[in-house]
Amino acid sequence: MSNLFNQDNLFFRFMGILGDLIVLNLITLIFCLPVVTAGAAFTAMHSVLWHMVRGEETYVWRQFLDSFKRNWKQATPVWLVLLLVALIVVFDIRYALGLSSSLRYAIETLVALVAVVAAVIGQYFFILLSRYDNPTKIQLANAVRCAVAFFPRTIAMLVILVAFALVLLRYVVYAFPLFVLLGFSLPQYCCAWLYNPIFKKLDV
Repeated sequence: MSNLFNQDNLFFRFMGILGDLIVLNLITLIFCLPVVTAGAAFTAMHSVLWHMVRGEETYVWRQFLDSFKRNWKQATPVWLVLLLVALIVVFDIRYALGLSSSLRYAIETLVALVAVVAAVIGQYFFILLSRYDNPTKIQLANAVRCAVAFFPRTIAMLVILVAFALVLLRYVVYAFPLFVLLGFSLPQYCCAWLYNPIFKKLDV
């Protein structure tokens, strides 16, 4: 019976993590609302996730704000470039829909490749920025290196993010509450378990 109310038992630990993820997601959503600040918000989210997956003390609001203030100047220009790439990808896909099937397939394949590369570099860039203090060029170069050097983990992260996005889009009406509560933080928490071992080795 004493184990039932033990704060270290599996149930309380699970509820604690779930609560932190919900709070983290709500804060991230709020800080993404201006759109321009989304890059800094993603960086701050990863800063909190580092603490969570490493079993360190987590103060979601304080750690998020500290990271946001520290990194927004560096995160924002890269985020705006990624946002521009996303807009171009959407425009090109819409343009390709009016073309013949063979030409459309070629353009869609090229656009999909560009989108994947941009998403992977952006993912690693914000992860690296949340933990390491380097100039933007070095962070981007390291993001590319990580994506290639740890390719299986890169693919696994892409699968998690794409799968989660597809579920939300497919069942948008029913999944909207899930998006509000865990739409960003849950899939990225899963990714954090994948990228944490990479940087644990680098931190030694």
